[in-house]
Amino acid sequence: MSLLLLLSLACSSGGAPPAAPESYPQAAMGTTFASTEALGAYILESHVDTTTVRGTHSEEVSETTRLRWQDSDHWHWEDVRDGKRLTEVRVWEGVAWRAQGAGQLERQRDPATSFTDLRLHSDPWTEALGTFVDRVEYTQAGEEDIESRKVWRYTLGMLPAPPGGGRSRELLSLEGQLWIDQITAVRLAGDLTLQARFRDQVRTTHLRFAMASLGGDAGVEAPAAADAP
Repeated sequence: MSLLLLLSLACSSGGAPPAAPESYPQAAMGTTFASTEALGAYILESHVDTTTVRGTHSEEVSETTRLRWQDSDHWHWEDVRDGKRLTEVRVWEGVAWRAQGAGQLERQRDPATSFTDLRLHSDPWTEALGTFVDRVEYTQAGEEDIESRKVWRYTLGMLPAPPGGGRSRELLSLEGQLWIDQITAVRLAGDLTLQARFRDQVRTTHLRFAMASLGGDAGVEAPAAADAP
């Protein structure tokens, strides 16, 4: 099943949900990569479609990232743009293997470097929002279940711009939904569309992401190169 189906298949638990603390979205902003360890193994998949318009010229880019996380010694990260692989990292038994573009996986001397890169790029939510991360208005929309975990669902709106802000980067619109785990405050799924003006261009970004196989088998496989003599 596609991970994105979680966005439409998350089922309401029924009945009147208890009041969710208003601090949950703020708590989610404070989570770190280590915060997801409480979830156990998982698969995180995100899709970002970006359309940039400048005058009569329009450019569309589609990017998919997938992280299969079993534990710190076994994980697999892949980033694909417009159907072409940008980066792939496989860590098996603590050893890192990395490939760029269409190149072959090559063993890395220091796996810590790959782990640092992963922590910098494993949060699709903040990457999509960029400098507009403080412009999101969260409205509680109920309690639901994702893979037997209780989550709060929020609808998203746009907060007014702070006074005295620059006009070179202007947020035009923002909408979507977000699902936050009640125990860890980790974002388990989201659907976000925002439009912004950057000087002479207007950019529309649509992000969809979801976490699945929570606490199960993430499907991490050893790289074929690891079996070579």
